[in-house]
Amino acid sequence: MKYLLLLLFTINAQADIFKDIFKYATLYGAYSQSNSIQGKKTFYVTQESELFETTQRNPADETKTFGFRKLAHFGYEDKERFYDGEEQNNSLNSNIGNVKGLEYLFEYQEGNQQGREFKNKQLFVRYLAKWWLVKAEANNNELVDIDYKSADARFRIPLGKKLSLSIGAMYRTYNKAYGHNPIQKYLEENAWWNLSYNYGHTDQAYSWENISTGETGYNYFWYDAEGTLLSNSDLDYRNNIYGQLVNRYNSEQLAQIGSFADLSSVVGLDFYHYRKNFWVHAYANALPHHKLLQGDEKYSYGNFIGKNNWLDYSFGGVFGVRLSKKLGIFSEIAMQRYWDREIKVIKAGINFKI
Repeated sequence: MKYLLLLLFTINAQADIFKDIFKYATLYGAYSQSNSIQGKKTFYVTQESELFETTQRNPADETKTFGFRKLAHFGYEDKERFYDGEEQNNSLNSNIGNVKGLEYLFEYQEGNQQGREFKNKQLFVRYLAKWWLVKAEANNNELVDIDYKSADARFRIPLGKKLSLSIGAMYRTYNKAYGHNPIQKYLEENAWWNLSYNYGHTDQAYSWENISTGETGYNYFWYDAEGTLLSNSDLDYRNNIYGQLVNRYNSEQLAQIGSFADLSSVVGLDFYHYRKNFWVHAYANALPHHKLLQGDEKYSYGNFIGKNNWLDYSFGGVFGVRLSKKLGIFSEIAMQRYWDREIKVIKAGINFKI
């Protein structure tokens, strides 16, 4: 009998834990599509005066989003709004929440923007207590080319009811040698066309003469490995083809370097004030000191800039004020710089109810 009671107690306790974890959580999905920016029309005319349009058409911008989240709303946020993945969540970067306890976000996005396909993944888990917080994050944003994982533990020091100071350490892992540009070193030691030869491109010299002026000269046809004509001149080849080889070379070289891990000190300051007609929610995080724990020091970011005490940071916030029953203004900012990668969101506006 006592084992049955113990089993029932254990099941009930686990049920309560799962209930606390998933209570107020939201599962969401969204799809959006809009016209992409199209370039000016371009044309080609043959010797026989036949005209062909050669305009490159970008497909429509589209985004598919899937997510699961539990983030407490602040007073200034719309609690009735449907989630679509486009929201700017100050909770993710600030070190305070509207409630204590567990919060999380798991989100996946894929789509294309101006003809460029992308996949973004974000994972965020935080437990907030009165005197401490722990946070884990994984962020892979292909639109700004940043990919890292981090674990953050801090002591919290409430400075009154609205201001909070946090001090601790952050452990970050990443797979790219940020700051390093392999092609730059390659071109210091090699002629630019050697890279083309390495990828199977070949050139063929030809001479030309301007019949009107009598001017003469020479240039090069460029072909791919299958013998298909890529370009009629060096200039056209460098402008339209060579950049693709540079990106390919950089990706291949950076992939060979391996992964890195840093341990960084972190200091955060958060301020939250909310009234129906005026609110401010601001945060700032600074990572001033870093120690390389894993990876080739030759390709570390500290070696790239020549010191280990660079400043990584994130800051931002929202500001809103209702000046009257009909007039209100608001602003929102979020900025992050990790290594040499930046993410920026800036909004400002005015509302007038007629």
